[in-house]
Amino acid sequence: MNDSQERSAVGGQALPRLSRAEAHSTLQLSARGRHGLWRRFRRASPFALIYSAAILIFYTIIFIIPFGTGIWLAFQNWDFITTPKFVGLRNFAKAFTDQYFWLALQKTVLFSVVEIAVGLTLALLFALALSQIFGKWQNIYLSLYYLPVITPLVVSIYLWRWLYRPTGGAINTLLSSVGLPEQPFLASSQQALWAITLVIIWAHLGTGIVLFLAGINDVPESLFEAARLDGAGFWQSFVRITLPLIRPVLVYQMVVSVIGTVQMFEAFFLMPGPGFSTRTLALYTYELGFRALNLGYGAAVSLIIFMLLLGATVFQLRRWRIEWEH
Repeated sequence: MNDSQERSAVGGQALPRLSRAEAHSTLQLSARGRHGLWRRFRRASPFALIYSAAILIFYTIIFIIPFGTGIWLAFQNWDFITTPKFVGLRNFAKAFTDQYFWLALQKTVLFSVVEIAVGLTLALLFALALSQIFGKWQNIYLSLYYLPVITPLVVSIYLWRWLYRPTGGAINTLLSSVGLPEQPFLASSQQALWAITLVIIWAHLGTGIVLFLAGINDVPESLFEAARLDGAGFWQSFVRITLPLIRPVLVYQMVVSVIGTVQMFEAFFLMPGPGFSTRTLALYTYELGFRALNLGYGAAVSLIIFMLLLGATVFQLRRWRIEWEH
């Protein structure tokens, strides 16, 4: 090979040439890396390999395959009967011009904002109150608050459906006994969404209390002692010490709450309000796919929900950059 052949087509600079010894050494390192990886694989515990393979197969069947199928369906027109037909972005374009989609999005955002704001505030206040109680009483109260969390949500929903009954319900019976007018609750388009929101807050309050209490108990006591010596009161210590140091827990709980509220399905399915008063995106997706048999459009709406959740999660994590140690 002459000198002109050794120059590259871009820039006209000579390509580096490896000596025979260097090339042989590079090949040996590459082979050693492959053999080393194979040796580590052979040395691994058979139980660990079987367990890892089982987890991989499980997530492939439960998550990867359905998620990939959902993406494929979002670009198809299929009704369970006829052959799927590729329609490109038509399903997505239809979603953005569908008034029912925007109504469902509106109900979802309204429910999520109220549930997260009220739920996180109550959980933080209850955790702050429990942090001032020590010994067995703290454990007793914590167990009582966490009891709705370990109760199956379907059981809780049917319990609240009985409580919300317009005639003969426990809440209306109590209202009548004190001279207050009975309320329609789930039978009212104005009250149904807030009645369901109350159920969700009650059912998940214990989780927030446990997490916030753990974060508060993790704050060094020396910081509070120094604040008291400087004349800081209870609420000043909470705002200037406790709240900044439990910020990682607060951000985590907020991210998880956003994902959970947008995906909430059971309560709206089992306690529906009249008309479109409680139709959220999750329920709308179900109705499109399994009642209207419009799987392509339903998959497109579910993919839009995924993108909204992904964007909201990334925004929150980038907006509130946090340190996880103090």
